[in-house]
Amino acid sequence: MSNMSIPRVPNVRARLILARLDWIRKQHGEPAIERVLSTLGKSQLNAVRGAVTPSQWVPFDAFVAFTEAIDAVLGRGDLDLVRPLARHAARTNLPTLYKIFYKVGSLDYILSKAAAVWSAHYDSGTASTANLTGGHRFRIERFATPHKIHCLTIQGWAEETGVLVGVKLQAVRHIVCRLHGADTCEFDLIDST
Repeated sequence: MSNMSIPRVPNVRARLILARLDWIRKQHGEPAIERVLSTLGKSQLNAVRGAVTPSQWVPFDAFVAFTEAIDAVLGRGDLDLVRPLARHAARTNLPTLYKIFYKVGSLDYILSKAAAVWSAHYDSGTASTANLTGGHRFRIERFATPHKIHCLTIQGWAEETGVLVGVKLQAVRHIVCRLHGADTCEFDLIDST
């Protein structure tokens, strides 16, 4: 028996699935949802169909498979839709209470709050922030199964967060990634000033 442990599959909140269903419905109509769902395997399909309330947990692999399916069926299969999907989810999943914070808070404040409530959205890993000269850093540590779709999702969310706060970002750069051997995934949000 090997001493190597197999990472468990993390979970994400169903609000990520529901926001993507909303995007499909608004951009391509109800029939497109069935076209996308028809490409999923049985367990992923059951997880996506079972995501009916935002606070439910959904297996991360079902979220990844669903996002890949959206990109393959409604995009070019190159993951270019992942960031727009994440941007839509950032707007869609913004509760009324948080809208006030986005209107009066700074980008630094919103990023620190997002890091503090990471466990409300993912049951794996932690997030933290740091100020940089001319920007901010968002860091993810110990996420059980890193994936390119997750990295692109965080990048799209960060882009839209800047818009929602009223900060014109020059770029959101994924500077360090666990998929390339790093211990963390890190994103720099560069102000345009």
